[in-house]
Amino acid sequence: MEIAQAIKKRRTIHIFSNKSVPREVIEKSIVAANQAPCHRRTFPWRFTNIGMKKRELLYQLQLTLKFGEMPIDDSNLKKIRDKFLNPSHLLIATQVCTDNQVQKLEDYAACACAIQNLSLSLVADDVGCKWSTGKITTDPNTYQIAEINPSEEEIVGFIWIGYGTKPPLIKRPLISTIYRERD
Repeated sequence: MEIAQAIKKRRTIHIFSNKSVPREVIEKSIVAANQAPCHRRTFPWRFTNIGMKKRELLYQLQLTLKFGEMPIDDSNLKKIRDKFLNPSHLLIATQVCTDNQVQKLEDYAACACAIQNLSLSLVADDVGCKWSTGKITTDPNTYQIAEINPSEEEIVGFIWIGYGTKPPLIKRPLISTIYRERD
């Protein structure tokens, strides 16, 4: 697949089937992620593949964070369960911590580039993904469940990977509204 086609085809998947993505496809996407541009060669990205036992714990944590002690109707329960347990893989993307605020910003940009490379590699193999953040990605229990040391790495998002329903194309801004030339 040509890169321009992969860029246009890459879309955030929200509804996944439980069909398994081959390990080789995941590994290939990690290799692509590792080719991301990186100022000062800090290579700040890390990816942790979370298995089903830990995903079940994250699912329970999400229910607690979202609903607390409130009763949960079957529709919401199924929606959240499918979100956490249907995708073939869950990678937790993290950024290596630094006290240097300029480097931290540059490293976050590098991590975003790595995630985009990973996403483009997946779409080239007809696999979808979703980069998500939210309360669960900052909760201390998530770090504990994933066995990630928060003093060494900061979670920048969950990367859900799998086969699923592709959303409709969205209307993008005209190039003339986002691109300028100055003499």
